[in-house]
Amino acid sequence: MKKYLKKNAGSLILAIVFAIAYAGAFVGISLLLQEIIDIALAGEIRKAAIISACYIAAFSFVCFMQAFTQVRLNQKVAGEIRSTIVGKILKKDTLSFEKYKGSDYISLVQNDVKKIEDGYIETILSIVSAIAMLVMAVIVMTRYSWVFTAFMFGMTLVMFVVPTIFTKKLSVATLELSKAQENMTEGLTEVVSGYEVVKSLQKEDYATVKFENCNSLLMKRAKTFGIVKQINSSTSSTLMFSMQMVICLLAGYFIYAGKISYGSTVGVIQVSGCFCQPLFQLFALIPAIKALTPIWEKIEEYTAVENDEIEVSIPKKDWNRISFEDISFAYPGEEKQVLSDICLSIEKGKKYLIVGESGTGKTTLINMICGNYAPLGGRILFDGKAVESAMETLKRNTAVVWQNVFLFNESIKNNILMGATDEKKLGDVIKEARIAEMVMDKGIDYEVGSDGSLLSGGQKQRIAIARALFAGRDIIVLDEGISALDKETALEIEDTLLKRKGQTLISISHHVLPEMRAKYDEIIELKDGTIRIA
Repeated sequence: MKKYLKKNAGSLILAIVFAIAYAGAFVGISLLLQEIIDIALAGEIRKAAIISACYIAAFSFVCFMQAFTQVRLNQKVAGEIRSTIVGKILKKDTLSFEKYKGSDYISLVQNDVKKIEDGYIETILSIVSAIAMLVMAVIVMTRYSWVFTAFMFGMTLVMFVVPTIFTKKLSVATLELSKAQENMTEGLTEVVSGYEVVKSLQKEDYATVKFENCNSLLMKRAKTFGIVKQINSSTSSTLMFSMQMVICLLAGYFIYAGKISYGSTVGVIQVSGCFCQPLFQLFALIPAIKALTPIWEKIEEYTAVENDEIEVSIPKKDWNRISFEDISFAYPGEEKQVLSDICLSIEKGKKYLIVGESGTGKTTLINMICGNYAPLGGRILFDGKAVESAMETLKRNTAVVWQNVFLFNESIKNNILMGATDEKKLGDVIKEARIAEMVMDKGIDYEVGSDGSLLSGGQKQRIAIARALFAGRDIIVLDEGISALDKETALEIEDTLLKRKGQTLISISHHVLPEMRAKYDEIIELKDGTIRIA
């Protein structure tokens, strides 16, 4: 958090200045009340009214600026935290990313950052304001009588045990609530994403029970968190009320003894509130700020990256042959190797077909070829030479069309360009991917909906192919990338890709017609994690 506050030092300083000014204005009310009561008792009502009106105007301005500077700082910091989290997620390698569910990352940005947004900045500034108010209240209280001050400090020492009781309980409750919110996010995601499956099998009751389990857990954790928080707050409020009652009794005695005026009595009672309120605010705020520690630790854990710098300096590499020698791979935490002793040579411009039964490691091999999974053993050579950052080099030379296509909630055009500004190749790839008719019918700026919900599976897959072609990578990988297309369109696109000169094509497919199969330069068969060239 320190780096975000340091980055926004100007806004932070301004917020602190007005937090202290608010504290001063609040404590100043006690002096104001003493003054206007004594003036009014002297018969100068008009003068008392003018002083009151001026103070109210100044107080209103300070209150507004205190709230404004706090909100501005809060939103800037929260926005930067969200940006940092998403940036780090995008820097994670594929295996690290797959360690957590997609709903976990969504919950991190939506729920956990919201806790920080709602609690951290406001709490920090409240602590600053409370400390300033406490110091000023002590000074004003001592001005009336050192007896009041001594008594207040005596009671304070007895009550310091309150924060220590609730800090640990609040931390545990906060972490458990965060996990329950993760669970709820996943449950909602399943309801929306699995809608068609549920409806087709009439399993609404099953889906409802699953969601209610998530909802019940969230309600339970939220209830526990709320109770602990409220008990902490209620205990502090009770202690504060008790302290003020004793102050009132002391003030009554001082009036009876003729040691203070009526105006001073009102001032004493008012300033006692300025002492008690921030003191017990601190008792509640300190556990609250410490309770956010598990959230920070969770964010650090979920966004941890081995190398926090993206290797933007690595360009596409000219190559003629990529060799994978004695490659092996196993998923983290598993002893069994998915791939073992893989020896494969990819020549530029050639076409490769990978076949094999389900579970033989075809998708794992594709992830290795496109640089997503780093091998545990073996070498990757470019034209017979090892290169630095081999996995990043593979990524920059490969475009993949996955079986499960994802489209952004943008136009057809933006889904193909993905931020590119040079549109020279756009018309060509639209023709090659066989989406020209769709573009003429719907328009290039047609919004496809969330994950392409307004398009058919075949239309989504063709846009994904156009996107891969537009990227201009040396290697195009089809992971069942034409499986959703009708037979005629699939054959046309496959034939176009096979005829592309200089284009390396690697295709995984379970259904390849004999005449198309013959057009591939090599058939690579995977069996039990090893390769056989057919």
